[in-house]
Amino acid sequence: MYRHHLLRGVSAGALTIVALSQLAEPAFAQQNLPTIDVGGQRRAARNAAGPARQPSGVPVASPSTAAAPVSSPAPSPVVSRWSPTLPDGRPAFVERWQLPNTVYSIDKKYIRDRVNIVDGQDALKYTPGIFVRKLRGGNEGMVQTRTWGLASARSMVFVDDLLISQLISNGHTDGQPRWGLISPEEIERVDVLYGPFAAQYAGNSIGGVIKYTTRMPEKLEVTAKQTVAVQDFAWWGANLTLPTTTTALTIGDKIGNFSYFVALNYAWNNNQPISFINAGRFYPFPGAIFSQNVYGSPQSIVGAGSISEENFINGKVKLAYDITPDIRATYTLGVFNSDRVSAPLNYLSGGRNEIFGPATGPAALPATTLQGFGAANLRYQETILTNALAVRSNTGGLFDFELSASHFTYPYSSSRSAWSASPSTTAAPFGGYTATGRDTIFTGTYWTLLDLKGIVRPPSGILQNHDISFGLHGDQYHSNNPVWLTTNWTAGMQTSLGVAQSIASGTTRTQALWVQDAIKLRPDLKFTVGVRGEHWQASDGYNQQSGVNATGNALTGTAATRLPIYQPNQYSTRFSPKGSLEWTPDDKWTIVGNIGLANRFPTVRELYNLTATPGATGFVTNPSPNLRPEVSLSKELAITRKLGPDGSVRLSLFDDEVRSAIISNATFVPGTLIQANANINVDRIRNSGFEIAGQKDNVFLKGLELFGSVDFVNSRIISFANFQPTPGNFEFPWATSVAGKNVPGVPKWRWNFGATFRPDDNWAFTAAMRWQDRIWRTVANNDIVHGIFGSSDRFFLVDIKAHYKYNERWSFDAGIDNVNNYKFALFHPFPQRTFIFSAKYEYGTGKGVPGLFFTGNEAGLPRLSEWFQPVGFSNWN
Repeated sequence: MYRHHLLRGVSAGALTIVALSQLAEPAFAQQNLPTIDVGGQRRAARNAAGPARQPSGVPVASPSTAAAPVSSPAPSPVVSRWSPTLPDGRPAFVERWQLPNTVYSIDKKYIRDRVNIVDGQDALKYTPGIFVRKLRGGNEGMVQTRTWGLASARSMVFVDDLLISQLISNGHTDGQPRWGLISPEEIERVDVLYGPFAAQYAGNSIGGVIKYTTRMPEKLEVTAKQTVAVQDFAWWGANLTLPTTTTALTIGDKIGNFSYFVALNYAWNNNQPISFINAGRFYPFPGAIFSQNVYGSPQSIVGAGSISEENFINGKVKLAYDITPDIRATYTLGVFNSDRVSAPLNYLSGGRNEIFGPATGPAALPATTLQGFGAANLRYQETILTNALAVRSNTGGLFDFELSASHFTYPYSSSRSAWSASPSTTAAPFGGYTATGRDTIFTGTYWTLLDLKGIVRPPSGILQNHDISFGLHGDQYHSNNPVWLTTNWTAGMQTSLGVAQSIASGTTRTQALWVQDAIKLRPDLKFTVGVRGEHWQASDGYNQQSGVNATGNALTGTAATRLPIYQPNQYSTRFSPKGSLEWTPDDKWTIVGNIGLANRFPTVRELYNLTATPGATGFVTNPSPNLRPEVSLSKELAITRKLGPDGSVRLSLFDDEVRSAIISNATFVPGTLIQANANINVDRIRNSGFEIAGQKDNVFLKGLELFGSVDFVNSRIISFANFQPTPGNFEFPWATSVAGKNVPGVPKWRWNFGATFRPDDNWAFTAAMRWQDRIWRTVANNDIVHGIFGSSDRFFLVDIKAHYKYNERWSFDAGIDNVNNYKFALFHPFPQRTFIFSAKYEYGTGKGVPGLFFTGNEAGLPRLSEWFQPVGFSNWN
C-alpha cells in the first residue's frame, strides 16, 4: 500500500515540475536583487528621502560597512544591477522586498579573514544568537537560534533563494540543511534575519532566516582550494587522530547575456565517535568504562559507536541568461553524494579472546548492547538531486516579479548495518557480527516547492509611498522510510528477506497566500504590515512494524501485530499577521519594533517517523500522527546605534510565546534503560530575553576590529496539562507537573567575542571565544549529569586564525578551532582541538593584474614597524 502512495506522490511531483518548467526557476539572490544603480525609468530607493538605514543587526563586519562596496576588489564605477550588495553594505534583497526583520550581515572578506572555514556552515560561527552543531565533517550540522534549541525545522536556510533546509523532518540525520550545496569559495555574503516578521516566509522562520548569497561571474574566474584539518580526539576510551581533506574547484564566465558557474567539492572525512554503547546494566565488564547516565544511574560503557570514514562529492552547475537587461532566467542543478563506512570501537577484553564476551553467565552482554554494536557497524550511501528554475525581473520601477520552483529527491539512499554482534560460543570462540542485518531506505523521499512573488511601487497617487509585495507559495513533502531485513547486510537489498521490520511514510502539502505593505509615513518613519494565510494538509500516513527475533532473520509476534496502521488525515487553515514600525531619527540611530504571529506545521517525520531501539524484539514505535501546529506570537524591539562609519551596537529585546510547541522529549522504553524520543505538544511556553551585539573597526590601532554578542533567554514551560510521569521508572518523572521548568534545548546565556587585526593588505590575525550555558533535554529537567554522551553541556571554545595573501593569485590560511581542547557533548560529542590549513589559488577574481601564478606584487617580509599605528576616538561618532 505504501508503494502506491509513494508512486502517486512522485508522479504528482514530477508532473508539477514538468508543467512549471516553462514558467519558473530557482531564486538566485544575487541575480534578482536591486541596486542603487538607478537609471532611466528606475525608481529610487524608498529610503532615499531619509537617513540610510544600516541592517538592524550589526552591519557587514569589515571596512566595507562604510559607504563602500562589500567586495574586496576595487569597485567598478557602476554597481551591477544584479549585485547582492548595495554600496553602503546592506543586503539588496532586504531593501528590494522591504523586509522588516533585524538583520546581521557578513561578507566574503569577513569569512576569509576571521573564520576557519571547511564547509559553508562554518561561516555562521560567530553570528549573534546562532550556533551550528557540527557532526561528521559538517554533513549533519543543525542550526540553533537565539530562542530555540537544535531544531532544523525552526529556521530556514537559503542559498540564492533556493531553500536548502530539509523541512521534511526536525532532526539532524534527516532534517539538517543540505550544506553540501554551498561551496565556501562561492559565498559572496551571508545575511541572518531574526524572527518571523516577514510575511513572505513560512512559520518555519520562527527562529530566523539565513540566506547565503553566491555570485555569478562577470568575466572568466577560476579558483582552486585545498584544505586539511586534523582533529585530536580523546574521550571516554576513544583516542583518535582524525584527518580531513577538502578539495574545492570552481570555474565561471559570462559570455554576452549568458553566464555560468560550476563548483565541485570533494571531501574525505574521518569523524569522531558520535555515540557510545551502554551495557544496559552496571557490571564490571573487562575494559568497560564506569560512569553515570544523564539521570544519575550507574552504567557501563563497553564501546564507542559511529567512528566513520566518509567521502563527499558535491557538484553544482548554475546557468543564467539575461532575457533583457531587467529580466534574468536561471537554472541550478545540484548533486550531493555521500559514502560513509562506520565501525564501533570495542572496549571489551578477555583471556580467551572473547570479543563480545560469553553467550551466557553474568558477563554476557544483553541483546540491546549486542544490537547496539551491530547498528554501529554500517555503510551509508546517499545521493540527493536538486533541480531549480527561476525567472525574475529587476527594474526597480513600478513592478517586479519572481517565479521560482525547486525539486529535491533521493535517487538513492541506503543505510546497511549488521543486526547484532555475536557473543563467543564453543563453535565460534572469536565472536563477530551476524550476517543478517537491516537496510534503512530513504529512496523515493522528495519535496517540491513553488513560489510566485511580486512587488508594486506606485510612483504617484494615494499609494505613492507604498511598497506592496505579495505572493503565492506551494509545497509538497513526501517521506518514504522502510527498514528491510537482509540475510547479508553488506549486500543490502539484493539479499532482502522480503519483509520489513518497519515502514513509515506520509505526505504533507501547504498552499499559502501572503501580502505585505511597507508604508513610508514620513522620511524618518516606516510602517510595515502584512499577513500570511496557509492551508496545510497531512495525508497518506502509513506505519507498520514487527518484532524481530534475536538473530534478525525472522519476524516475531502474530499476524495481527504486523497489520499496518493508516494514520488519520489532518487539515488546518491558519493566518499569520505581522506588523513593524521603524524610526530613524537621525543618521546614527535606528529603532524598530516588530510583532508577528507564526504557525509552524508538523513535518512529515515528526508525524509518522518510527524509532528503532535495540531489544529482544528489536523495535519500539512512537509515531505522533495527531500533532497540532505550533503557534508563536513573537515580539522584538531593536535599537541600533552607529559607531562612526565602521561600527555599530545593537540592543534587541525579544519575547516569544508559543502554544502547542512541538518538542522532542527524551523518555525511557518501559522496563529498560534504553532512551527513546517522542514528539509531543506542550500547551504553552515562553522565551524572553535580550541580545547585545556590536562591531567596531580601527579600535585604538589601525586595522584592529572588535566584534561580539551576548544573549540571555529566560525560557520557561508555562503549562503542560497532559504531562504524565512514567510510572515504575524512578529516573524519569521527578515531578507531577513541569510548569516553570526550562524549555528543552534552550541555553540561558551565551556569548562570543573576538578581535581581528589587519596590519596591512596581506595579513590578518583573528582570535575569538564562544561560550554557551548548559541546556536541558527533557521537559522534567531531570537530566542532571553532564560531561557524558547524551548530555547537553556548557562549553567554552577559543579559536585562532592567520590569513596571508601572497599575491593576487595565492593565499594561505592556518588556524586552530577549540584551542583549549574543551571536551563536551551536545548529546553527541563535539569536535575537539582541530588544526586547519588551506592554500587557495584564484584567477580572475581580483583586480585583473597579469600573470598566471606570479603577478609582480608578491608580498615580501612584513614591515612590522608599520603594523601598529594608533587611532584616536574621532571615528566613533
